[in-house]
Amino acid sequence: MGIVSNLKGSRTQEGLPVSDGLPPSSTSVSHKKKCSNLLPLVVALVVIAEISFLGRLDMAKNAAFFDSWPDMFYKSHFSDGVAVAGVDNEIEALGGDQNGVAQNCEQWLEREDAVVYSRDFSKDPIWVSGTEQIVKFSEWFVYEILKFTDKCYLQMKYCLWHLFVLREHQEWKTCAVGCKFGFDPSKKTDAAFGLSQEPGVATVLRSMESALYYSDNNIAQARRRGYDIVMTTSLSSDVPVGYFSWAEYDIMAPVMPKTEQALAAAFISNCGAHNFRLEALVGLEKANIKIDSYGGCHRNRNGKVDKVEALKRYKFSLAFENSNEEDYVTEKFFQSLVAGTIPVVVGAPNIEDFAPYPGSVLHIKELAEVQSVANRMKYLAENPDAYNQSLRCSVVHSPWKYEGPSDSFKALLDMSAVHSSCRLCIHLATIIQEKEEKSSDFKKRPCKCTKGSETIYHLYVRERGRFEMDSIFLRSSNLTLDALKSSVLTKFRYRKHVPVWKQERPETIRGGDELKVYRIYPVGLTQRQALYNFKFERDADLKNHIQSNPCAKFEVIFV
Repeated sequence: MGIVSNLKGSRTQEGLPVSDGLPPSSTSVSHKKKCSNLLPLVVALVVIAEISFLGRLDMAKNAAFFDSWPDMFYKSHFSDGVAVAGVDNEIEALGGDQNGVAQNCEQWLEREDAVVYSRDFSKDPIWVSGTEQIVKFSEWFVYEILKFTDKCYLQMKYCLWHLFVLREHQEWKTCAVGCKFGFDPSKKTDAAFGLSQEPGVATVLRSMESALYYSDNNIAQARRRGYDIVMTTSLSSDVPVGYFSWAEYDIMAPVMPKTEQALAAAFISNCGAHNFRLEALVGLEKANIKIDSYGGCHRNRNGKVDKVEALKRYKFSLAFENSNEEDYVTEKFFQSLVAGTIPVVVGAPNIEDFAPYPGSVLHIKELAEVQSVANRMKYLAENPDAYNQSLRCSVVHSPWKYEGPSDSFKALLDMSAVHSSCRLCIHLATIIQEKEEKSSDFKKRPCKCTKGSETIYHLYVRERGRFEMDSIFLRSSNLTLDALKSSVLTKFRYRKHVPVWKQERPETIRGGDELKVYRIYPVGLTQRQALYNFKFERDADLKNHIQSNPCAKFEVIFV
């Protein structure tokens, strides 16, 4: 004990006779005797103080030491919270106030709930096999990009290879978990595209086609066939693979003058679609809506044009899909938004979920609605102010093309800031850790700490698209939705967190450094649930969830 040693040395020196050439006076000797009598008491107090000081250091740095003194300090792993002598004594030493209770409980929970998973994904990454499907998807993706890149378009195979390699090095190295695709005989495969017969390997279905054409893409059907993970355009799938992204579509491109005589443009090539889109087109024409058709169906214009550039000259775009399926929203719709034309939609029954703002889309839900939609198109075309407000969202007169789309739209497209292949790896890694958390060691975590009438709950949160969790704490006296939101914001602001979508969005709608919470939801929900269906209706719902799920995990969506 360095402090005690130094004090003992001083005491020995003070006890020596002072050699200054003069004999000590009797008064001085008497005073020294009194001090000498008090020294044992002083030393004892110093020793006690040092033990207390070192004890407080050890509580933070050497939990093993305290585990050997269960009657004095922390007792590990109480299933009904913690009310132990070490916490009591420490709180009393700090004055016993409420902040002291929370601070000490939080420190204790951070240590006791901390776990070391058996797998470090940075060193032992997720492995997904099934190269043919991966290359097929990657070539499709790159091909779509290269159609707009003249220099590479002439050397397709060369560019495909180099862009695929570049993409592999960029996408996977920035993924929140180690993520590898391909084959390595020295590595255990975690998942495989297609129906694998290998035990312990998760089977993955990945497709961007409509389930009305490919029945295996129906989630329930895919489960029956034996697929563990479904990746389709459906937001209810495990890992959605939508047609949308900030990178692919210049959503905030300026609106150009509408110079064409025809009200609408159509690009329809599949004349045998499984819906009524051709009947709707004919119905609009019969209602005296002039349509320029560039596709293979009902063509009356030369189709060799740049689609988006052509659409920019029209007031309306017929974004008619080949099937009316939930969440099946393709480039037809998003290219209309880029072009600054009002989409007239035959397709997804929930197309409003994909609208940049309420009222910015005209939806033909059934053939009986063709006439009413035609009337609306005529009215907007004849009333420039009304048309402009439609582009700017007539419901609230908010110019989304100038001030930005709704938070709902941003939250949807922000999902694509993390590539679906990376999100697959995050999904797999999360499942692996959840399985490990069911072991007896994990179940011993206290997850809450009780002092008197107050209980501190330990929760975990991460941003959607990230993997690692951060700790937050809520008090039983304030177990509310507002408190959860406040705790999340406080944590991420303290860390100077940069949202995962920050560099993906158009610069005009990135916003400043301020964080804004759009949704907080339990880990494990689908994106349809997270974005549209799930919500803690009351504080009591949150309280019940936290109390029923020790060390509950949440994801947050920032906008």
